[in-house]
Amino acid sequence: MLEKNITVASFDVYPNSTLKPSALQKIMQQLAREDCDAMGCTYNQMRDVNMVFVLVKLGIDIKKPIFAYDELKARTYHNRVSGITSVREFEFYRDGEEIIHATTQWVIVKYDTRRLVRPKEFPFELTEHNIDCATIEIPRSLDAKELTEREERTVRLSDLDENDHLNNCVYSDISLDILPYDRKEDYVKEIRIIFQHEAKIGDTLKLSSDEKGGRFVVSAYNSTTEMNCFEADFVLGKI
Repeated sequence: MLEKNITVASFDVYPNSTLKPSALQKIMQQLAREDCDAMGCTYNQMRDVNMVFVLVKLGIDIKKPIFAYDELKARTYHNRVSGITSVREFEFYRDGEEIIHATTQWVIVKYDTRRLVRPKEFPFELTEHNIDCATIEIPRSLDAKELTEREERTVRLSDLDENDHLNNCVYSDISLDILPYDRKEDYVKEIRIIFQHEAKIGDTLKLSSDEKGGRFVVSAYNSTTEMNCFEADFVLGKI
């Protein structure tokens, strides 16, 4: 388990000073990395045995707007293993109140082939905390059918991470760029993303979206690989 104090930086926010989901995801990504490091499972050690963690599902609930220079106390822990999925939870507190909760689901794959690795094949020990928390239920799929096509986007160098694919933090930026987000008045209250197939540099994503039942639903089809890349939904609120 890792606990750390975080200050929201000026480059982490939209014009209305509210926290960008992608900035929050970057903070989460680093917290998870540092927690794994402390358990003796560094990224380089995993790469040495040709294995990496890949995010497959993400859920974030934000109770109130988070602003530039807010001081947050962050906590993350590897909570449990369910089948081949590792569940990691994140808690962010402001003035003693849990203001953000995030649930992430990960799988381990071979770096070179992307073949799934079963937990019993993983040569590192990860502590399971099994804490009863405000975990976010993420369905097998979202209502991402029959959406309106909005635009195409090509994966670029700046989108990539150490796994040489579109970084998970970029998916929310891609989604919000095609939604009717009011940069003066809105903030993001809820996020769910299901990562279906990775995208690599040069791939073209066909992006579609619509509002359904108070949620903005997004899907991305990778026309280069002819596979679905991701689906997501968002709930927006007013500051």
